[in-house]
Amino acid sequence: MDRQELLGVLTAKLRAGSITRRQFVWAASLLGFGAAVAPAAGAGGSAALPAPRAAAQQGGEVRFLIAEAFWADWHQYLSTAQSQWRLGRQLFDTLVQIESEDFSNFTPGLAESWQQLDEVTWEFKLRQGVTFHKGQPFAGADVKASVELATGATAEETTTASRWVPTTVEIVDDATVRLKTAGPFAPILNELSRLPILSAADVRPAADPATPSAGADQLKSFPNGTGPFRLVRDEQNVKTMEANPDYWGGAPAISTLVWEYIQDGQTRLNAFLSGQAQAIDRVPPEHVPVLQASPDTALISTTGFENVNLWMRQDAAAPWDPANAKLREAVAWSIDREALVKSLVGGASEVSVSHIPNHAVHAVPQEPAYGFDPERAKAALAEAGYAAEGPELPLWGVTGFLPRGKEVVEAIADSLQQTGFKVQLQVTDVAAIIDGLFSEDKPGLFFHLSWSSNGDPHGALATLYKSPGAWVGIHDPTVDELIDRGAATIDPEARGQVYAELQAYLWQNLIHIPLYNSDFTVAHAKNLSGITVLPNFDTLFKRASLA
Repeated sequence: MDRQELLGVLTAKLRAGSITRRQFVWAASLLGFGAAVAPAAGAGGSAALPAPRAAAQQGGEVRFLIAEAFWADWHQYLSTAQSQWRLGRQLFDTLVQIESEDFSNFTPGLAESWQQLDEVTWEFKLRQGVTFHKGQPFAGADVKASVELATGATAEETTTASRWVPTTVEIVDDATVRLKTAGPFAPILNELSRLPILSAADVRPAADPATPSAGADQLKSFPNGTGPFRLVRDEQNVKTMEANPDYWGGAPAISTLVWEYIQDGQTRLNAFLSGQAQAIDRVPPEHVPVLQASPDTALISTTGFENVNLWMRQDAAAPWDPANAKLREAVAWSIDREALVKSLVGGASEVSVSHIPNHAVHAVPQEPAYGFDPERAKAALAEAGYAAEGPELPLWGVTGFLPRGKEVVEAIADSLQQTGFKVQLQVTDVAAIIDGLFSEDKPGLFFHLSWSSNGDPHGALATLYKSPGAWVGIHDPTVDELIDRGAATIDPEARGQVYAELQAYLWQNLIHIPLYNSDFTVAHAKNLSGITVLPNFDTLFKRASLA
């Protein structure tokens, strides 16, 4: 099934009323359709692997092979595609930046300084002399157009708005803007660090606020940022960038940066070892010893802010309805997380200790620490009314979404069967999962999927758990109230207490079943230095150089 057919399936379900507009936007964004109304031109990623490009020129070009398809268009506020975000970090700037593993350390970006004036007002002093790649000077109008569009302060629907409260911008003077949030919003700096600033000339709000902005097509088709690199060639699986000579932070030492999608890990490894690429990502554990034995190779590993879960429908019928927490507890005691991490995922992956990624702000390890314990699983099954054997358990895995996803979900199915569950395993591709998520008979129940975050708990929790919820159909007033309170609590200590309460509630009720935090390993040539690799999967090349 190609991208056009995928969009057709989603559109037909929306018109038939079998999915909501929110579900349509979420699924289309997950699958990389960006605007969720039309497929991205020239996008794709599951076609035959391209032949390796010519070897890089010494001192000039860096070729980086990544494991994530370029699914999305270029609109920065209408997609959840992680590959698009990573590309955007080379092309766009944000007001504030996070460029170390300390995600409470915000450094100047397009804003040179900032201060909080009251609970809902922040003032930012803007960097002067900055230009967009197309030549427009950066000014307060760009901040206003970008922030109001991204945060839901306009009538346009964006995927970024689910993480925000509506925020308006007052232009005080050429160098000063004031952001006013609809209510106290504690994660504002974290969210601003992942809000690319667009040119107001590209956004061009329509006269009628009920219609999409006149610049929507422009935002989808070409990335016009102020970042250290600018796009010069846009192919289906290859994005070629050149250094921005006028970058306010200094022109990058790398003159040409090529991002190329190569799905197969062995192909990425072969190209790297032959010198046809200078960096590769998502290195699987079986390749690490090979790379460690290479004297010209360096490895960077981090534990990603990505919770891999068994996501469960909250609109399922009995016995899997939300009230039956004992049944989900039995599932939690039926999975050998340690074996998944040590034997399959490897690297810097870690067993999840909360519904918030282990190293994110306000993460608190929860008790009990679930592991493979058949006796406790069978005891929970008995309390749920299944003394002899467990019920049928539809389990879906998705290839091409998580590293070693097929092997992981097969191992989970095996351990579930050992404790008495009758597992119906379905390993499919990203295209077929649409039916598992949205078809009327809802054949899917548990899904091996993940969601990444930017180090603050609000973004992921608001997107996944807050009513009206994502595709899992969560409608839990306690969760809603705690998420809202966490975002609105400014004092860090008090905010931590709110999230401790929320994590305990989620752990007790197991709305999803956390498994592990992903490994993120990048290999690069030793003569390529200065790459920044962060747990939110940012891979920054603006300070990199090729000896």
